[in-house]
Amino acid sequence: MRIDEFNQRLRESVLVADGAMGSLLYETVGPQRCVDELNATRAEEVFRIHMAYLEAGAHIIETNTFGANRNKLSAFGLEDRVTEFNHRGVKIAREAREAAKHEVLIAGSIGPPGAFRDPREATPEQLRKIFREQAEALEERGVDFFVLETFGDLAELLAAIEAIRSFSQLPIAAEMTYSEEGNSFSGARPKDAWSLLHEKGVQAIGANCSVGPQDHLRILQELAAVAGSFPMTAMPNVGFPQRAGDRVIYPKSSPEYFDLFAREAVQLGARILGGCCGTTPDHIRAMVRAVKDLRPAAAGARAVAVAEPQPEARPVAAREPESALWRKIQAGKFVVSVEIDPPKGTSIDRVLEQVQNVMASKQVDAIDVNSGPLARVGMDALSLSGALEARGIETIPHLTTRDANLIGLQAMLLGAWTIGGVRNVLAVTGDPPSLGSAPGSIGVYEVDSIGLVKVLAKLNQGLDWGGKNLGGATNFTIGVAVNPLAEDLEEELRRFHAKVEAGAHFAMTQPIFDPDHWEQFLKRLGGKSPIPILVGLWPLSSYKQALRLHNEVPGIVIPEPLLKQLEAAGSSARDHGFALGRKLLEWARSARTSGIAGAYLIPPFKRYEEILDLFH
Repeated sequence: MRIDEFNQRLRESVLVADGAMGSLLYETVGPQRCVDELNATRAEEVFRIHMAYLEAGAHIIETNTFGANRNKLSAFGLEDRVTEFNHRGVKIAREAREAAKHEVLIAGSIGPPGAFRDPREATPEQLRKIFREQAEALEERGVDFFVLETFGDLAELLAAIEAIRSFSQLPIAAEMTYSEEGNSFSGARPKDAWSLLHEKGVQAIGANCSVGPQDHLRILQELAAVAGSFPMTAMPNVGFPQRAGDRVIYPKSSPEYFDLFAREAVQLGARILGGCCGTTPDHIRAMVRAVKDLRPAAAGARAVAVAEPQPEARPVAAREPESALWRKIQAGKFVVSVEIDPPKGTSIDRVLEQVQNVMASKQVDAIDVNSGPLARVGMDALSLSGALEARGIETIPHLTTRDANLIGLQAMLLGAWTIGGVRNVLAVTGDPPSLGSAPGSIGVYEVDSIGLVKVLAKLNQGLDWGGKNLGGATNFTIGVAVNPLAEDLEEELRRFHAKVEAGAHFAMTQPIFDPDHWEQFLKRLGGKSPIPILVGLWPLSSYKQALRLHNEVPGIVIPEPLLKQLEAAGSSARDHGFALGRKLLEWARSARTSGIAGAYLIPPFKRYEEILDLFH
């Protein structure tokens, strides 16, 4: 379909799309590992749902391809079937159209890319490649236009649009998903989405999923205030779902309720209506009846009584972090932290004893607590940090995005702040589960470390990830990791700057064994770090330990001359390693002008008191 023809239709009429596909398939065929795979295995069921919506009067049906992109399919080992599933999805929709009694448009459904197993792969270039592959398959098989739906991240939606416009001139409807407060999951308001989308070659902008009709109308109100006569789309959920056993139950929202929604949405300027999760052919039939004799609202004639808009969530003013560690850094004191691993069992007695002995030396300012190092099971770092904070010991717990989704991460952080007394957090992506003791498990990785910094920064503003007011703000000192010896240093620098921009206060390096490595990194960085740096120092105890770290532990590089020195030292290797550690600590203290504000020390073999030998 040509863009001018599509635009003409939207000027002259209101089009009603279909409703939920996934929730109806769930009801008819039960839980499935991959809904898009049903295009190949249960095509007749997909066809029946298309026909049910067409019999309800839908003018548009969407292909069953919402998750049929390479990244999402890779979670099921189906990444090589992208073209097949998309082709089959269009074929089923076309067969339904041929059986319809009225004219029907087919929309190629494209959803967000999903979580990446390795967040480093989520580059703009990779996103565009993923979206283009799917869009090419949809267009090749004969869709009339594209609907980009349920995007919570504006950057991902822009990447999808760019990918399509790199080869296609089919119309595009672009939809974000918003919370009941009117924020996307990346924090964008509808007016923010409009400002970035309306000049990107799309033909309609709107919202779908997440919320029910009333909250959806509030979103449309804000969008209508900036959209003028530009076509809008509106496809709400039936309401909020609940889980009962292995079933997802949606509220029994009446078709009459959707009739009212459709009339109000059209008055606000919606040109394409439809339904998302939980909606049925009955809801679509009601909307078709409602708009039968309606015409698109003219610009300036959109006043309509809808539910009162929710007040926009306001972030609190930025504050300086309140942790003692941060105050020392700001005062110019060289700070020292010692890294510990949480115990693998249920007892913390030995850890507490060792940590208290370390802190009694008066040489150490804080304890940083690893989180599942090398993806091995151990006590939760935030919980252990809370126990240490209760004993007056300042901590820097590491928090990885591997083990919890966004809801869980925020819940843990709020508990750590309020109950555990934790004031510093090191945001890390985390080693993949394949490295650890449960290689069959799958990491969550809804965000990477950059996303986690954004989560922490929002909590510091009194907002959750969706932009909802929390009634109070945290004030975490946010730390991040940086590797001066990363294999892809350009990518490491890009990510480091992204972490700083997202709100990081300080950084901790991978262990450094040669000052020249830091100096070379500084040159690439531009001369000085934009945030204070705690440099990692690891006194080596033996040649074999050094050899294993160099060859087997990701991110650690030990210079060849040092390996040879340790090998030649034989039984005196530990003395040699600690002597080098003292020199590196002295170097770090003298390198303040380059941005180094302190050091974190890694004790050998969890003998934490032994690290105190560096100060003798």
